[in-house]
Amino acid sequence: MNQKELFWISVTVFLTIVAWMIIDIYRVQIPSSIDTQAGTPLTHLQIDPKILQIIKNKNP
Repeated sequence: MNQKELFWISVTVFLTIVAWMIIDIYRVQIPSSIDTQAGTPLTHLQIDPKILQIIKNKNP
């Protein structure tokens, strides 16, 4: 591998890393489109005891 090839490989790798960093910075700065209610915990959860009994009686 001669020096010209090594130079072009180095430039390509450098530009790829710079583009990657710019894209990451851009993604951090734009507001997220994820619904804020998706992260809230379930507070009104009701478990049916019959379902638990069916699961308990099942054999593996």
